[in-house]
Amino acid sequence: MRRVGRVAKRVPGSRRRRGPAGRLAALAAGIALVALAGALAAKPTGENVHRLDGGNCRSCHTEDAPALNADKAAARTALVPDLEGACDRCHDEGPSHKTNIPPKRPDPAALPLAADGTIGCATCHWMHGEHNEFGSFLRLDNRKGGLCLSCHELSELQ
Repeated sequence: MRRVGRVAKRVPGSRRRRGPAGRLAALAAGIALVALAGALAAKPTGENVHRLDGGNCRSCHTEDAPALNADKAAARTALVPDLEGACDRCHDEGPSHKTNIPPKRPDPAALPLAADGTIGCATCHWMHGEHNEFGSFLRLDNRKGGLCLSCHELSELQ
């Protein structure tokens, strides 16, 4: 920069120097931008079928809402044959964990397996948005890898 009268003008090709506060603000802005881009990229497409108040139940279930509501226990097993494919149709980012595979260790009670005993999207996520205290409808808190570490050793994840 050079001063021209009372106004500082930037000389082309010169670098702007930032103090610690400026660097911190720039870092925070960069992190916010990356987080926003990630949120927009991961946004599901199509109708929200996760609602309990009238979403299209047949996207994931073999029955309509009245039949599912009449027998809640049966609703848990009245699922379309390719439930993971149904998830992938709207959530185009794909699973962060392989699905349709058996667990290598006993699964925690808080992480239910699919009816056939394999890991599915609903193993880690609430399907109807009934809970979202951890974000992304996660069943367990995944800060510091808590959800992942409930089934995996840290060394497996590195």
